[in-house]
Amino acid sequence: MKNYTITFLQEQLSIAVPEGTTLLDAEIQAGLQPDAPCGGQGSCGKCIVRIISGPVTGILKACSVHIQGDMTVDTSLKATGHSLLTKGSSREIIVAPMIQSVDVEVEKCRIGESDSDWDRLKTAVAAKSSVPPASIPPNVSVAGTLYEILKSTDYKPNVILCHNEILDVRRERTPYYLAAFDIGTTSIVGYLMDGCSGEEIAVSSMLNPQSQYGADVIMRSNYALDGHMDQLSSAVRQAMNQILELLAEQASIKIRDIYQVSFVGNTCMHHLFLGISPGALVHSPYNPSLSEPLILPAREYGIRIHPEGRLMVLPNIAGFVGADTVGCLLATDFSKREYITLMIDIGTNGELVMGNKERMITCSTAAGPAFEGAKITCGMRGANGAIDHVTFQGERLVYSTIGDEKPAGICGSGLMDTVSLLLQYGFLEESGRLYSPEELEHPIAKANAHRLVTIDNISAFMLAFPEETDRQEPVFLSQKDIREVQLAKGAIAAGIQLLCRNLNIAVEDIREVLIAGAFGNYMSPESACNIGLIPPVLRDRITPVGNAAGEGSKIALMNFTEFQHTRHLTSGIEFLELAAEPEFQDTFVDELEFPLPEEMR
Repeated sequence: MKNYTITFLQEQLSIAVPEGTTLLDAEIQAGLQPDAPCGGQGSCGKCIVRIISGPVTGILKACSVHIQGDMTVDTSLKATGHSLLTKGSSREIIVAPMIQSVDVEVEKCRIGESDSDWDRLKTAVAAKSSVPPASIPPNVSVAGTLYEILKSTDYKPNVILCHNEILDVRRERTPYYLAAFDIGTTSIVGYLMDGCSGEEIAVSSMLNPQSQYGADVIMRSNYALDGHMDQLSSAVRQAMNQILELLAEQASIKIRDIYQVSFVGNTCMHHLFLGISPGALVHSPYNPSLSEPLILPAREYGIRIHPEGRLMVLPNIAGFVGADTVGCLLATDFSKREYITLMIDIGTNGELVMGNKERMITCSTAAGPAFEGAKITCGMRGANGAIDHVTFQGERLVYSTIGDEKPAGICGSGLMDTVSLLLQYGFLEESGRLYSPEELEHPIAKANAHRLVTIDNISAFMLAFPEETDRQEPVFLSQKDIREVQLAKGAIAAGIQLLCRNLNIAVEDIREVLIAGAFGNYMSPESACNIGLIPPVLRDRITPVGNAAGEGSKIALMNFTEFQHTRHLTSGIEFLELAAEPEFQDTFVDELEFPLPEEMR
């Protein structure tokens, strides 16, 4: 079999691959991390490249090109400058992490005494902490440094402790650092924290490189089960290491001064990171293989912090309600709320929690892909050029884009705004059908009748005409896209209704709605209620809480008692399997319809 050379102009990189390899696989082998939310099945159209020379040329989907000769490829058509949410709502906590810095005074060994330096160190540590000497296990690598350090410090070193373990003995007290991560299906965010003060020192983020193997957890789980577990685990671990390097660079510190990393993520991200087969998640009854909170040696998972550093993993709740939801519960102090609260984390999946300190119920809905840009013809993530908000000023349609660039597509918040406007001004009936230009009655709709077009025999609403866009290609919302929105919003709305029924409350009894996640931070609450994603009666009770999962990861890292509390949280929350609920299908079908305009007010 012949090998051919593929040259990537943008990256100034060449790679030799066997004949018949897809161009998408060549990009992956070259380490380019292409955007392929459909997993290379050809359905999303996000992996487009420009082939400058070769057996075929032009703008094509990389997954559809099978290499039959040398090629020169321009990958610059892919979205860049992704806007990732890094801030979230949190609460004040006492800074008391599991990792502690302690100054000790070690008794010198006298002639005739036989106690080891390690035993003397344990006694000194016990004198300055609540750790009994007998409970401190030996650490050979640290013991090997003791003689020189004790002598150079006049037996007054600084010790880094992890609960009852000695991780490091240092010549002097200097700052030490911890890092918290939120590993999302779409993006990964890392926070560098000062271990002593709890101050956030630096923040960095990147897209989850696993997205090149599929947009959602099912695709990635299946890819792992096909024999690619190591590939997926390695991708996310390398991403964490890259972010750690960026954090250390921003803060001008050494990576070995980071002694602990915590992370949250959905159950699939949790399993893939740890190298646990996701088989249980994709087969009935869809339960996790492991749920407990964990403290693990970081080096065993390839995390390049201090050699003795620790990895803190928050627990899962269910197969599709993971540690990220636990992080949200920590950040919002959900288990101590007096009144009924609804929390919705809208990401690639939608997780819901309802209740108060007396009782909490959670469920998961397959609602996220549409609001993440997947399965939407012109959909994209929250990147530069994405239409993020849409409104009418008089009779003129006005939109904004991320980065104030020319439109390249539409992201979740823009999608929701558009559907809301189509309903409000009579372009769309409650069944989800787009009216024809002749059926329009509202003056604003009539003035914009030219935006109702037919593309590939499918009705569509034109947001940006070709001459307005960077690529001279239209950005529109098709009838098929509207159906995808209905499926997504119907799933979440049905989840809300069934949680209420299980708590034996009315929707009106919900006092506050917390919207977590990047999408929730950017979406318009007005639009969410207008399309029926959230019951309109709750319109004035909605509070965005940003990246609450990441905030929860920080809280668990900076207060060990809070981390221990996560075990109680997960054991005390009820899980509702929507698919097993007899009323789910009927409720879901009912919620597919949009509210009538008068119901939106």
